[in-house]
Amino acid sequence: MEKLNRRCVVISVGLYPGNAKVALVSVGLYDGDMVILVNSEPRVVPENVIRGRRRQPTETMESLHKFVGEAFEGLSIEVRDAWLDPKLGLVANVAMLRSIIESYAPCDVVIAMAGGLRWLSSALMFLAVALNTVGGFVGVRVDRVFTMLEEESPSIRALFRGVERIVEWPFVPVMAELTEEEYRVLRLVGDGINKAKRIKEEYNARYCQGRKECISLPTIERVLIKLRRKGLVNYEPTGKAYRWHLTPMGQLLVEKPSESLRY
Repeated sequence: MEKLNRRCVVISVGLYPGNAKVALVSVGLYDGDMVILVNSEPRVVPENVIRGRRRQPTETMESLHKFVGEAFEGLSIEVRDAWLDPKLGLVANVAMLRSIIESYAPCDVVIAMAGGLRWLSSALMFLAVALNTVGGFVGVRVDRVFTMLEEESPSIRALFRGVERIVEWPFVPVMAELTEEEYRVLRLVGDGINKAKRIKEEYNARYCQGRKECISLPTIERVLIKLRRKGLVNYEPTGKAYRWHLTPMGQLLVEKPSESLRY
Protein backbone atom coordinates (compact mmCIF):
# COMPACT_ATOMS: atom_id res chain seq x y z
CA MET A 1 0.00 0.00 0.00
CA GLU A 2 1.31 3.42 -0.93
CA LYS A 3 2.51 5.51 1.97
CA LEU A 4 0.25 8.57 2.23
CA ASN A 5 1.56 10.29 5.37
CA ARG A 6 4.24 9.72 7.93
CA ARG A 7 3.51 6.64 9.95
CA CYS A 8 2.96 6.12 13.65
CA VAL A 9 4.17 2.60 14.42
CA VAL A 10 2.87 1.31 17.76
CA ILE A 11 4.58 -1.80 19.15
CA SER A 12 4.06 -3.61 22.45
CA VAL A 13 7.32 -4.77 24.01
CA GLY A 14 7.56 -6.53 27.40
CA LEU A 15 10.73 -8.19 28.72
CA TYR A 16 11.99 -9.57 25.39
CA PRO A 17 13.23 -7.26 22.60
CA GLY A 18 13.22 -10.02 19.96
CA ASN A 19 9.59 -9.94 18.85
CA ALA A 20 9.56 -6.14 18.70
CA LYS A 21 12.63 -6.25 16.44
CA VAL A 22 10.90 -8.74 14.13
CA ALA A 23 7.86 -6.47 14.03
CA LEU A 24 9.95 -3.39 13.21
CA VAL A 25 11.71 -5.17 10.37
CA SER A 26 8.36 -6.45 9.06
CA VAL A 27 6.93 -2.94 9.06
CA GLY A 28 10.01 -1.20 7.67
CA LEU A 29 10.47 2.45 8.54
CA TYR A 30 10.57 5.55 6.38
CA ASP A 31 12.20 8.90 6.93
CA GLY A 32 9.94 10.97 9.19
CA ASP A 33 8.15 8.02 10.78
CA MET A 34 7.70 7.79 14.52
CA VAL A 35 7.72 4.69 16.70
CA ILE A 36 5.83 4.30 19.98
CA LEU A 37 7.22 1.51 22.14
CA VAL A 38 4.50 0.41 24.56
CA ASN A 39 5.35 -1.33 27.81
CA SER A 40 3.77 -1.91 31.20
CA GLU A 41 4.56 -0.59 34.63
CA PRO A 42 6.51 -1.48 36.71
CA ARG A 43 9.57 -0.38 34.79
CA VAL A 44 11.86 -2.44 37.00
CA VAL A 45 10.92 -5.98 38.10
CA PRO A 46 12.45 -8.29 40.75
CA GLU A 47 15.70 -9.87 39.62
CA ASN A 48 14.33 -13.40 40.09
CA VAL A 49 11.94 -12.70 37.20
CA ILE A 50 14.87 -11.95 34.88
CA ARG A 51 15.97 -15.26 33.43
CA GLY A 52 16.78 -16.61 30.00
CA ARG A 53 16.59 -13.81 27.45
CA ARG A 54 14.42 -11.61 29.60
CA ARG A 55 15.64 -8.15 30.55
CA GLN A 56 14.48 -5.38 32.79
CA PRO A 57 11.69 -3.50 30.96
CA THR A 58 13.77 -0.31 30.88
CA GLU A 59 16.74 -2.19 29.40
CA THR A 60 14.53 -3.77 26.75
CA MET A 61 13.23 -0.36 25.71
CA GLU A 62 16.76 1.06 25.57
CA SER A 63 17.91 -1.83 23.38
CA LEU A 64 15.08 -1.13 20.93
CA HIS A 65 16.00 2.56 20.72
CA LYS A 66 19.51 1.43 19.81
CA PHE A 67 18.20 -1.14 17.31
CA VAL A 68 16.13 1.44 15.44
CA GLY A 69 19.11 3.79 15.26
CA GLU A 70 21.34 1.06 13.84
CA ALA A 71 18.89 -0.81 11.58
CA PHE A 72 17.51 2.37 10.03
CA GLU A 73 20.67 4.46 10.13
CA GLY A 74 20.48 7.70 8.21
CA LEU A 75 16.72 8.07 8.59
CA SER A 76 15.08 10.67 10.80
CA ILE A 77 12.88 8.48 13.01
CA GLU A 78 11.48 9.56 16.35
CA VAL A 79 11.21 6.83 18.99
CA ARG A 80 9.27 7.43 22.18
CA ASP A 81 8.19 5.25 25.07
CA ALA A 82 4.67 4.87 26.44
CA TRP A 83 4.39 3.21 29.84
CA LEU A 84 0.89 1.94 30.59
CA ASP A 85 -0.29 1.47 34.15
CA PRO A 86 -2.66 -1.47 34.74
CA LYS A 87 -3.87 0.14 37.98
CA LEU A 88 -5.62 2.80 35.89
CA GLY A 89 -7.52 0.30 33.72
CA LEU A 90 -7.80 -0.08 29.97
CA VAL A 91 -9.87 3.01 29.21
CA ALA A 92 -7.40 5.57 30.62
CA ASN A 93 -4.42 3.86 29.02
CA VAL A 94 -6.03 3.56 25.59
CA ALA A 95 -7.13 7.20 25.77
CA MET A 96 -3.53 8.19 26.47
CA LEU A 97 -2.21 6.24 23.46
CA ARG A 98 -4.94 7.61 21.22
CA SER A 99 -4.11 11.15 22.33
CA ILE A 100 -0.41 10.66 21.54
CA ILE A 101 -1.20 9.46 18.03
CA GLU A 102 -3.68 12.27 17.40
CA SER A 103 -0.91 14.74 18.28
CA TYR A 104 1.08 13.40 15.30
CA ALA A 105 -1.77 13.59 12.78
CA PRO A 106 -1.96 13.36 9.88
CA CYS A 107 -0.47 9.90 10.03
CA ASP A 108 -1.00 6.31 8.97
CA VAL A 109 -1.00 3.96 11.95
CA VAL A 110 0.56 0.51 12.16
CA ILE A 111 -0.15 -1.45 15.35
CA ALA A 112 1.90 -4.53 16.27
CA MET A 113 1.06 -6.67 19.28
CA ALA A 114 4.56 -8.06 19.51
CA GLY A 115 5.35 -8.72 23.15
CA GLY A 116 4.60 -7.96 26.75
CA LEU A 117 1.87 -8.86 29.19
CA ARG A 118 -1.47 -9.98 27.76
CA TRP A 119 -3.16 -6.80 28.87
CA LEU A 120 -0.92 -4.76 26.56
CA SER A 121 -2.34 -6.68 23.60
CA SER A 122 -5.85 -5.92 24.86
CA ALA A 123 -4.99 -2.22 25.08
CA LEU A 124 -3.65 -2.18 21.52
CA MET A 125 -6.76 -4.00 20.25
CA PHE A 126 -8.99 -1.32 21.76
CA LEU A 127 -6.64 1.34 20.38
CA ALA A 128 -6.97 -0.02 16.85
CA VAL A 129 -10.77 -0.04 17.02
CA ALA A 130 -10.95 3.41 18.64
CA LEU A 131 -8.67 4.96 16.03
CA ASN A 132 -10.59 3.31 13.21
CA THR A 133 -13.78 4.82 14.62
CA VAL A 134 -12.61 8.44 14.94
CA GLY A 135 -9.60 8.51 12.62
CA GLY A 136 -11.44 10.22 9.78
CA PHE A 137 -12.17 13.20 12.01
CA VAL A 138 -8.62 13.63 13.35
CA GLY A 139 -6.45 12.86 10.30
CA VAL A 140 -5.50 9.31 11.30
CA ARG A 141 -5.79 6.17 9.18
CA VAL A 142 -5.32 2.67 10.58
CA ASP A 143 -3.18 1.10 7.88
CA ARG A 144 -2.20 -2.25 9.37
CA VAL A 145 -2.74 -4.26 12.56
CA PHE A 146 -1.02 -7.54 13.36
CA THR A 147 -0.09 -9.74 16.28
CA MET A 148 2.89 -12.00 16.79
CA LEU A 149 2.21 -15.73 17.06
CA GLU A 150 3.46 -15.92 20.64
CA GLU A 151 6.12 -14.62 22.96
CA GLU A 152 9.75 -15.15 21.99
CA SER A 153 11.00 -18.43 23.44
CA PRO A 154 12.84 -21.50 22.10
CA SER A 155 9.94 -23.82 22.99
CA ILE A 156 7.41 -21.74 21.05
CA ARG A 157 9.70 -21.48 18.01
CA ALA A 158 10.19 -25.27 18.09
CA LEU A 159 6.46 -25.91 18.41
CA PHE A 160 5.58 -23.70 15.45
CA ARG A 161 8.63 -24.34 13.29
CA GLY A 162 8.08 -23.07 9.77
CA VAL A 163 4.86 -21.22 10.71
CA GLU A 164 4.63 -17.52 9.89
CA ARG A 165 5.16 -15.63 13.14
CA ILE A 166 3.02 -12.65 12.12
CA VAL A 167 -0.78 -12.94 12.10
CA GLU A 168 -2.48 -10.08 10.24
CA TRP A 169 -5.86 -8.64 11.15
CA PRO A 170 -8.04 -9.04 8.04
CA PHE A 171 -10.03 -5.93 8.93
CA VAL A 172 -10.43 -3.45 11.79
CA PRO A 173 -13.96 -2.96 13.17
CA VAL A 174 -15.42 0.29 14.49
CA MET A 175 -17.17 0.91 17.79
CA ALA A 176 -19.92 3.04 16.25
CA GLU A 177 -20.68 4.86 13.02
CA LEU A 178 -20.41 8.59 13.64
CA THR A 179 -21.17 11.70 11.64
CA GLU A 180 -18.90 14.72 11.97
CA GLU A 181 -21.63 16.52 13.88
CA GLU A 182 -21.94 13.64 16.34
CA TYR A 183 -18.17 13.46 16.78
CA ARG A 184 -17.95 17.17 17.54
CA VAL A 185 -20.68 16.95 20.16
CA LEU A 186 -19.00 13.90 21.68
CA ARG A 187 -15.72 15.83 21.92
CA LEU A 188 -17.47 18.67 23.70
CA VAL A 189 -18.94 16.27 26.27
CA GLY A 190 -15.44 14.86 26.67
CA ASP A 191 -14.17 18.38 27.33
CA GLY A 192 -16.47 18.56 30.33
CA ILE A 193 -19.23 20.63 28.73
CA ASN A 194 -22.13 18.65 30.07
CA LYS A 195 -25.38 20.56 29.51
CA ALA A 196 -27.12 20.82 26.15
CA LYS A 197 -27.37 24.62 26.20
CA ARG A 198 -23.66 25.02 26.92
CA ILE A 199 -22.81 22.39 24.30
CA LYS A 200 -24.78 24.38 21.71
CA GLU A 201 -22.99 27.61 22.64
CA GLU A 202 -19.53 26.03 22.53
CA TYR A 203 -20.29 24.12 19.33
CA ASN A 204 -21.25 27.31 17.51
CA ALA A 205 -18.27 29.19 18.96
CA ARG A 206 -15.88 26.54 17.63
CA TYR A 207 -17.44 25.40 14.38
CA CYS A 208 -20.00 27.96 13.19
CA GLN A 209 -18.32 29.61 10.21
CA GLY A 210 -21.55 30.02 8.26
CA ARG A 211 -25.28 29.47 8.68
CA LYS A 212 -25.11 25.83 7.50
CA GLU A 213 -22.55 24.96 10.18
CA CYS A 214 -24.43 26.54 13.07
CA ILE A 215 -26.55 24.28 15.22
CA SER A 216 -29.73 24.75 17.27
CA LEU A 217 -30.52 23.51 20.75
CA PRO A 218 -33.11 20.96 19.50
CA THR A 219 -30.50 19.58 17.11
CA ILE A 220 -27.96 19.25 19.93
CA GLU A 221 -30.53 17.39 22.01
CA ARG A 222 -31.26 15.01 19.11
CA VAL A 223 -27.55 14.36 18.62
CA LEU A 224 -27.10 13.61 22.32
CA ILE A 225 -29.95 11.10 22.19
CA LYS A 226 -28.31 9.42 19.17
CA LEU A 227 -25.00 9.24 21.00
CA ARG A 228 -26.75 7.72 24.00
CA ARG A 229 -28.35 5.06 21.81
CA LYS A 230 -24.90 4.25 20.44
CA GLY A 231 -23.62 3.73 23.96
CA LEU A 232 -21.22 6.70 23.93
CA VAL A 233 -22.85 9.07 26.44
CA ASN A 234 -25.30 8.92 29.31
CA TYR A 235 -27.00 11.50 31.49
CA GLU A 236 -28.09 12.34 35.02
CA PRO A 237 -31.12 14.54 35.75
CA THR A 238 -30.20 17.88 37.35
CA GLY A 239 -33.32 19.92 37.98
CA LYS A 240 -35.03 20.64 34.66
CA ALA A 241 -31.95 19.76 32.60
CA TYR A 242 -29.66 16.79 32.08
CA ARG A 243 -25.97 16.53 32.84
CA TRP A 244 -24.26 14.49 30.11
CA HIS A 245 -21.13 12.41 30.53
CA LEU A 246 -19.09 9.90 28.55
CA THR A 247 -19.56 6.17 28.91
CA PRO A 248 -16.42 3.99 28.92
CA MET A 249 -16.80 3.54 25.15
CA GLY A 250 -17.08 7.30 24.68
CA GLN A 251 -14.01 7.78 26.85
CA LEU A 252 -12.01 5.47 24.58
CA LEU A 253 -12.87 7.70 21.62
CA VAL A 254 -12.42 11.24 22.92
CA GLU A 255 -11.31 11.44 26.56
CA LYS A 256 -8.14 13.35 27.33
CA PRO A 257 -5.36 11.33 28.99
CA SER A 258 -5.22 11.04 32.75
CA GLU A 259 -2.75 13.21 34.63
CA SER A 260 -1.69 10.02 36.43
CA LEU A 261 -0.20 8.52 33.28
CA ARG A 262 3.47 9.19 32.60
CA TYR A 263 4.99 8.65 29.19
